Amino acid sequence: MSATVLAPILGSRAAIADPIAGPAPTTTVFQIPVTFLSGCRVGFRCWIPPVVPLAPTATTGAPGEVTFQLARPATYAIDLYDCIGVSVNWKNLTTGATGTAEVRRVPIDYSRPIPQEDLCRYVPATVVTGSGTVVATAASYQTGDHVPVGSGVALFEVP
Repeated sequence: MSATVLAPILGSRAAIADPIAGPAPTTTVFQIPVTFLSGCRVGFRCWIPPVVPLAPTATTGAPGEVTFQLARPATYAIDLYDCIGVSVNWKNLTTGATGTAEVRRVPIDYSRPIPQEDLCRYVPATVVTGSGTVVATAASYQTGDHVPVGSGVALFEVP
């Protein structure tokens, strides 16, 4: 029976049901950041290539799902050339399930002026890991101007 049918019988309180609350989303920043060497082949941008850190995140919300995302690096003056994506390999230590997710840069729209905040935007990747303890490693893509230095690592619980 629907609540509108029960309301006249049981009173108005039966018409309003409390929603069942799901788990609150939690975001875990990778405990070890991804690092890559930003080369200087593009226009001789620098004399000593810097090591650039990226901090992927893993956000849990719906049971068994994780969304991996990247944010613009805050500790390095990044430019258009250093906006590279990462590949995330994950394993659910509880169930043994494994997989890979790709977090790629949003293509830049060159038909208009590019605001600084739009230089590094990424498309999040949502995967079904199942519930349990998940470990994830992330590595930057290797390009002609970028060389991976270190993989990022995170350990987190998925409801």
